[in-house]
Amino acid sequence: MEMEDGRAARPVVAAKLRMPPSNSLPRERLDSLLSGLWSRRLGLVVAPAGSGKTTLLARVAATAGAPVAWYRAESLDGSLDGFLSHIEASLASALGDLPRGWSSIEELARALETWGGDRALLIVDDFQALEGTPAEDAFARLVDYVPGWLVVVAASRSQPTFNLSRLRVSESLLEVGWDDLRFRSWEVERLFRDYYREPLLPVELATLARKTEGWAAGLQLFHLATRGKGPEERRRVLAALDGRSRFLHEYLAGNVLNQLPAEQRRFLVQTCVLGRLSGPICDRFMGASDGEALLRELERRQIFVQPLEEEGDYRYHEVLRSHLEVVLLQQVGEARTRELHRRSASVLEEFGALPEALHSYCRAEDWKSVDRLLGRNGEQLVQGSARWIDSLPTPVLDHDPWLLLASARRHRAEGRWEAAVGAFQRAEQGFGAAEGAAVCRRERQATAAWLNLNPAPAGHPLGALRLLTQRDPLKFSDTWPRMGEAVGPLLAGAASLVAGNLGEAQRSFSACLAAPGASGGIEVGARLGLGLARLLAGDLDAGAEVVSAGEAAEQLGHGCLARLARICWALRLGSAGAEEAASLRFMCERVGDPWGAAFAALAEGWALLEDGDPVVGAPAAALQQAVSWFHRMGAEALEAWALAILSLAGAP
Repeated sequence: MEMEDGRAARPVVAAKLRMPPSNSLPRERLDSLLSGLWSRRLGLVVAPAGSGKTTLLARVAATAGAPVAWYRAESLDGSLDGFLSHIEASLASALGDLPRGWSSIEELARALETWGGDRALLIVDDFQALEGTPAEDAFARLVDYVPGWLVVVAASRSQPTFNLSRLRVSESLLEVGWDDLRFRSWEVERLFRDYYREPLLPVELATLARKTEGWAAGLQLFHLATRGKGPEERRRVLAALDGRSRFLHEYLAGNVLNQLPAEQRRFLVQTCVLGRLSGPICDRFMGASDGEALLRELERRQIFVQPLEEEGDYRYHEVLRSHLEVVLLQQVGEARTRELHRRSASVLEEFGALPEALHSYCRAEDWKSVDRLLGRNGEQLVQGSARWIDSLPTPVLDHDPWLLLASARRHRAEGRWEAAVGAFQRAEQGFGAAEGAAVCRRERQATAAWLNLNPAPAGHPLGALRLLTQRDPLKFSDTWPRMGEAVGPLLAGAASLVAGNLGEAQRSFSACLAAPGASGGIEVGARLGLGLARLLAGDLDAGAEVVSAGEAAEQLGHGCLARLARICWALRLGSAGAEEAASLRFMCERVGDPWGAAFAALAEGWALLEDGDPVVGAPAAALQQAVSWFHRMGAEALEAWALAILSLAGAP
């Protein structure tokens, strides 16, 4: 085969131009993110192996409503001729009659100017295969030269090496990253319930989501290993996700580790015992000086390295970390692995990474150091999110009152109210006469008030929130300003929301978000409240705000708020929202969250009513359940809402 200038052209491999079928779970969150693609020049999807990049591109192609040219790159295509041959064949197949025989990007651009259509897509998958080649340079020029009606989309395991800053500044670049592709907990639930048709129990979903961190390949491999199997086999496979899974071992070895230089593989294995990584931490642990450069290169290559809130700090994805620990154990043995955990704990403690140091001391079975760290830093450890506590051994949790306090707060954040009260009580007993006992007592009383009709302590934010669910939401409003610049407006917003004053609720929640102390759960609660108030006021665009708040809640470990966000989101989905709310009600009941179950029943009935459900009595049945839940919990104000909506359903 010859090109028009007489040069030999590389043969085109038809399989590289074959578009994969689109057969995946629809994810509205990603669809919304990609809705702005047509106004950009380049869409870039960068994530590690197995994150679902090709699946996403296949859905983009299937729903584009325009001609799509597909090209899957390989390392053999790194020359300009090889790249152009495949791009030419792909575009000609999608767009029809075009001038052929391109030998430069300029000729490609001139040929495209002859097409008379409105818009089209060029998708390049596995772009990392072209890294550092003439083809990558040609691609960068292609993005600049092609007509505006052609949007280019590329998926890669690593960040391209050409300059993207100009595209970012001109808002010509749409970027989708690893975190965007990660399955949220509710998406994991839908994946197994609606797509695989093998629903999992809430505890199984929680474990699977935590161990895979929403990694698409991990979820798929778990499904393949448990398809058609019983609960016992599912539990066995879940337990093996700590690094002993043969499926995960083969996937990570073949698709990730074996493709790295030996130096980077060594670094990954040696540093896997560090729960937090930075250049200085790695250098101190390994006695080297290249830690920062190696971490940045691993991040650029998307090798399951996740940046943390502190600039320059990282952690390994749980799936990779577990796998690396098994590799380390096989290489050096159990005794040496414990010794490395002990050394990593000492370094992490030196750098102030206390939760990670505690975890490493536990892995080293250095219980004396565990006791010392908790005795000296227990109060500091229990501040903020307590998600780290999920990885500690149960005997350690039951041994120390500070850990029991953190565990109680963790249960409460997940909506496990009874478990939280029990843990607060055990922590209180463990502190004895120490100051921590009073903290546990106050939090236990405020939490217990959500389970019974006992008076809630008005001076505690959680108690004040409980009181406004009762007959008069504004009764104790004079106490709210004393609870802080952020908590006061948060409570005022919640009270206005319950009272039906949506405008005032929006103003109060906005004031909360503007306050200096708005962070963590307070900020997420205000964002969710603001989104719900806007949604109830008829602003359907506020749904994105609700979803965003739910994602933030999940990241912080506030499962209760994350479920509440999904319940609020269900209000705008009609019959599909009713199904979602019904599923959430079941989940809340299994978890032990009666408040979530009540709100889900309310949303289910409301959504059915709004959708004009043809099943006689269906909205009323769900709303009656909500009335019953709120009545039993003494939430008169919320019960009144449920009764008002129930009356619209024609119930007597």
